Amino acid sequence: TISDGLAHIVLNQPDRGNPIDGAFCREFNLCMAELSERDDVRAVLISARGRLFSVGGDLVALAASGDKLPQTVKIWTSDSHHSIVRMVRMRAPVVMAVQGNVAGGSVSLMAAGDLVVIGKSARISAAFARIGFTPDSGSTTTVTRRIGPSRARRFFLMSETMDADAALSSGLVDVVVGDDAVLKEAERIARELASGPTEAFGGIKRLFLQTPNRSLESQMEDEAQTLAAIARTADAQEGVKAFREKRKPVFRGK
Repeated sequence: TISDGLAHIVLNQPDRGNPIDGAFCREFNLCMAELSERDDVRAVLISARGRLFSVGGDLVALAASGDKLPQTVKIWTSDSHHSIVRMVRMRAPVVMAVQGNVAGGSVSLMAAGDLVVIGKSARISAAFARIGFTPDSGSTTTVTRRIGPSRARRFFLMSETMDADAALSSGLVDVVVGDDAVLKEAERIARELASGPTEAFGGIKRLFLQTPNRSLESQMEDEAQTLAAIARTADAQEGVKAFREKRKPVFRGK
């Protein structure tokens, strides 16, 4: 659903633990392709129904693939990887509402969010090595960008499970609240972002996305170029005008 600039995506297979399977990968890819191109989307909220946020990959379906398991992996990741890239690169900030446990590839989906709100009792599990798998869904990038390479490597090698407080301390999540308050707090944050300067948010996201791979000089020049481009937007003009007039700015996302 979309209202007042906020798009809300709900993982809605609670009886199955909201798994990542072929259908989810296809649907989420189509969803991100649409939302990333809609001018009326100024923030995205992703939440889940049920006791769990997501169990990660659907192991029942993967096991049923038999000898075609490698082919299934490539088909699923073709969709899911595109969707995560588009989510990360879209201008609208993405807020994750994690009300329950999250594991495997869904940890990467969570970590790819710009802000993550998690319930106090939730647990985050690196489940790949437990079944002899390696990480997918961008895990080695999205998790690493949040907690650093050494901590991320240990997380996956040791198949660790983090509680909410440990995840907060490491930077894997941003806000810890009571389990019943997760969706309310995440929506509050998302609606605040949806009323903000969307083009500036997009510029901030892009700058941080490329920071690890750039020299200081290159990054600083890109900051200057980005700011100059953003300074042409109506929201930037409104922000400066509101400051001069000593009032709160009214941003339009343009």
